[in-house]
Amino acid sequence: MEEGHDELARPRGVEARGDPGQQLAFADRIRAILAEAIPGSTAELRGSLAAGDADVYSDIDLGWVVPDEQFGEALGCVSTALASVAPLVSFRSDPDNQRSPYLRRLFVRFAGLPLLWRLDLEVWAASVACDPAAGDDPSARGDEWCPYESALMNALGAIKQVLRGRPEVAQDGLTRGFHRVGADPRLDLSPRDRVIELADLVAAARPHLRTFASDITTAAVQELR
Repeated sequence: MEEGHDELARPRGVEARGDPGQQLAFADRIRAILAEAIPGSTAELRGSLAAGDADVYSDIDLGWVVPDEQFGEALGCVSTALASVAPLVSFRSDPDNQRSPYLRRLFVRFAGLPLLWRLDLEVWAASVACDPAAGDDPSARGDEWCPYESALMNALGAIKQVLRGRPEVAQDGLTRGFHRVGADPRLDLSPRDRVIELADLVAAARPHLRTFASDITTAAVQELR
């Protein structure tokens, strides 16, 4: 289910963060589009947006509950529905449940929006909605996954954690990112320089991710003084 949309045309100068009010309005547009795509479904806020404590570094967490008999139809139309809100740059499915008949966890990046506005969307069949046991099925695991893009997400997450005053969490994320691409971080570098080094490694190894890597490098330079 993973799709390689990483080099779609996108505006340059993409910001890392945006206005929380605009982010909430964008999330509400997604919710409305999803509910319209599958009659009888509901799309709700999750995480910090739902709790009302989102900050300028928060991503967008949504849960979409669809009738069981329309789960397959929902999976078939979700990328098109999301693209009607804003063009997609990347659309990926968590490998842990790629073959599940009840659940998908999708990670979506949109063109022209703040880098931190990634959408984390859980699609559930209504009969098991939000049941942790439904997501714990080893037989549902797939193998479509790009560790290099995940490494870039670790780099972006590290920027977020440094800005939130959590340098240890940032370091853990960067270490995971380097390990995803078979490398070790240089601990003598600053968090900013480690982010840039990781982005450079990914850009060199995976040309289709160069735009994303460049955006992360720019964010590191601008945000991590």
